[in-house]
This record gives sequence, C-alpha cells and structure tokens, in this order.
Amino acid sequence: MRNASKVDENTVVTMDNSGCIGEKQLDVVYATNEVTAYYTTRVALIEQWCAGAHPSNIFMANFTSDAAWDDYIKGIKRAFDEIEDTMPPIKGSTESNFQSLQSGLSLMMIGKIQFDLDTKNCDWYVIGKPLVGPEVIDEEKHVAKLKELYQLLKRGIIKQVWPVGSKGIQAELERIFPGKEVTCSLPLHKTSGPSTSVIVAVKKNEENHLNERLTTPYEKLIIT
Repeated sequence: MRNASKVDENTVVTMDNSGCIGEKQLDVVYATNEVTAYYTTRVALIEQWCAGAHPSNIFMANFTSDAAWDDYIKGIKRAFDEIEDTMPPIKGSTESNFQSLQSGLSLMMIGKIQFDLDTKNCDWYVIGKPLVGPEVIDEEKHVAKLKELYQLLKRGIIKQVWPVGSKGIQAELERIFPGKEVTCSLPLHKTSGPSTSVIVAVKKNEENHLNERLTTPYEKLIIT
C-alpha cells in the first residue's frame, strides 16, 4: 500500500485534500468546484486501487461554502460515471459558521478489498505524465484515464496501480524499488498533481493489452 490505512483484513481507508483550488478570488489555481472535486476523488480512488480495494462509502469535508456542496457532488459523481460504476453514498459536513477566503475540500473513502495484487513476474510502466495546476486542464490527453485503469485492473491485466503524487515519480520509484536503479525519460522530480501519472505493474509479455486499451501515452520502466 502507498498512503492507505487498512483497518481490518477487508477494509481500506484513503483520503485526499484540495486547498486554494476553486472559484474564489483568492484561490491560487482557478478551477470549477466540480473539476476540483473530480480530481480530488481521482486521487483517493486510485489510492484505493493501490491497496487492492474499491470504495463503498465517501465522507466529505467542505471548507468552501454551502453553495459548493452540490458542485462537489457532481465532481465526485463524474469520476464514478467515468468508470461506469455507481457512486457510493456520501456523508459529510460544511463549514458554514465562517466564510473562508479560499476553497478547501477533503474526501475520505472507505473501501473493501476486491483485487488480487501480485507483482511477481511483472513489467512496470508509467502511464500519463506529471502535470500540475493549469497543465492538468490544458494537457488532459496526457492524464492517465480512470476508466482505462479500472478496466485493466478488473481484467487482471494490471496487477498493481501506484499513484504518483506531489513528490514526483522518483520518490515513488524509491518506495517501490528500494536500492534499485530505474530508468525513465519523464521528469522524475516534478509533481504529478492529482496523480496525472501512475505507475503500474503488468504481467510480462502482456504489453499488447496496454497498446490495445490505453489512449494515454505510457513508458516502460527499465529496472536494474
């Protein structure tokens, strides 16, 4: 697992936050509340998959405004519509006593183990490229697609999904392959924002499935 917490044999908790991204005048990055919630959902969802789980419940902490709630729900639903799955029930709370100057959102997912993660005899790849801020919107074609990842994971073609976070590809590779040299032509230290790139394990000699099903560029990792 990466940043998930396993509370019992079958239950996994993940979360992700978004701060200063939204529709408020003082936000650092402008994005609609729906888009902000979509990408926050994306990270927490991929963290679930990284742990071999899929969410059954979602909890939302909304620090933005009462008015933002419905748009946040739309963004969450967009992620589950993309993977053609039913959105789990959502509970949560909004900070309505005070008006914040900047947007803030936190999502927690509780999920159940569903996937058998077995990385023996696998080749490793990076799907997508590191993007952050406005790049995420402007270069959407380079963002790893949730639907494609989910389909390959359900079919057992992808045996491990590992999201790349704010510390970049290199930091994740050091966690997955401690003490090993890994060659990759992508920017290794650039933040990947809302996990626009992911590291995946695929059974050896099954790269053809990636060619057939992925619309996002990918690169094979050389591990020595």
